[in-house]
Amino acid sequence: MKNKKYIIGSVLLFISVLIIMSVIWGNRTFSVKTFSQIVFHLKVPMEGTDNGIYLDWFITTIPFSILITGIMTLIIFNLHCCFKKRKEQIFSFMRNNYIKIGILAVVGSLIFTINNYNLIKYMFNIFEETDIYEKYYVDPKEVNISFNNEKRNLIHLYLESVENTYSNLKIANEKATNYIPELTTLAKENISFSNNNDLGGSKTVDGTQWTIASQVSQNMGIPLTLPLTSPDYDEDRAFLPGAYSIGEILENNGYVNEFMCGSKADFGGTSNFYKQHGNYIIRDYDSFVESGEISKDYFVFWGIEDAKLFELAKKDLSLLADEGKPFNMEIATIDTHTPDGYLCDLCKEDHKSQYANVIECQSRQVNNFIEWCKSQPWYENTTIVITGDHNSMSEKFFTELDKDYIRTPYNCIINSTLKPINDKNREFSTMDLYPTILASMGAKIDGDKLGLGTNLYSNKATLIEEIGFEKLNEEVQKSSKFYNRKILKLKN
Repeated sequence: MKNKKYIIGSVLLFISVLIIMSVIWGNRTFSVKTFSQIVFHLKVPMEGTDNGIYLDWFITTIPFSILITGIMTLIIFNLHCCFKKRKEQIFSFMRNNYIKIGILAVVGSLIFTINNYNLIKYMFNIFEETDIYEKYYVDPKEVNISFNNEKRNLIHLYLESVENTYSNLKIANEKATNYIPELTTLAKENISFSNNNDLGGSKTVDGTQWTIASQVSQNMGIPLTLPLTSPDYDEDRAFLPGAYSIGEILENNGYVNEFMCGSKADFGGTSNFYKQHGNYIIRDYDSFVESGEISKDYFVFWGIEDAKLFELAKKDLSLLADEGKPFNMEIATIDTHTPDGYLCDLCKEDHKSQYANVIECQSRQVNNFIEWCKSQPWYENTTIVITGDHNSMSEKFFTELDKDYIRTPYNCIINSTLKPINDKNREFSTMDLYPTILASMGAKIDGDKLGLGTNLYSNKATLIEEIGFEKLNEEVQKSSKFYNRKILKLKN
């Protein structure tokens, strides 16, 4: 009977340590700090996740949890004789109440988790209403958007986890280095909106911090938020049916839309989003295998590496151009995904950090792709947008960073039809890129506002400049009847 109690107590102790280690691992690997992000990923398809993430979790958490549990068990049950009588009585008490100690440890680990993910604040936000949408949301369906017969092509590159921090970053024992020299040059030679006088970008609002959420914010001018009680976002569910995207605007103006990624597009509901909002052609790992462009036995990292993705993108862009219709191609890279990225055959190994080598490789590959675009006959009539989808989630890469430094996703617009009134010292979010991208193509937008976004080429204040980042970030975390009924189309 005692042995059974000791086993149960040890299992509970192990679970508590594992929970704490998993939260710490999650913070270092995904920087997930809000419960809303977890809720979303619990409601969408997760097929296609890199197995390396699971392996990294296992290696980082399981052995250490076993070790801690083993050490505590050893001390309580085998080393009591090494202490004086008074302390031996303490150990005796712990042995006799081992299950209770295990339960307390689990409770403590759950409290740690609740505090880490601001779960109490999340619950308060459920019962607190915001009127941010009633006050500021501009329905794109009701705005006059005209192209004046100038229908330029659009290529939008979403660079996984690419942020401006990489342009001057110190890691480990290396000196401060620019790991994205080509991307830095592109930003300086073209248009790049910044929160400072140098290379900078947007502030990250809740509901825009992961890939599909960022794509939604840049395409629709809204954060991506699902209530805890909302149904699962599976392949049969309408994805933000009340919102209106760049893809839909372009489709209604005769464009052919295509979305391309090297992973499985069903992950996170991505394929649903693009199919339902612009009737995009979906080109992903599964479609490449089905078409015979990739062997069914080939699978690395999340699917295929970016080197292969860019070659396939070149092929598709040539086919789209030959159709004679204006086209919109969105391409999402993956090699720079947490925890350490994917080191392909094109990557050099100049740094001890694999992630640093992968980031440098990404910068070179993107630049080579842009150079290829410049050599194509359709280039002069094409606007190219390059954005980091969100800040890197690999927190362990930024241990040497100044605590006051504001990390921002990368942005650059090439072949824009106009120049901004002011592109420096702007306070903006990725939601502002929605009207800004359209404006860069030559579209005229009445009022210069779509969704919660403001055209950065204009002299209009963004929502952050108007009410402040903290206020906006706080409001979008609250419940919204407008968002639930008008955008999600929920009945209750």
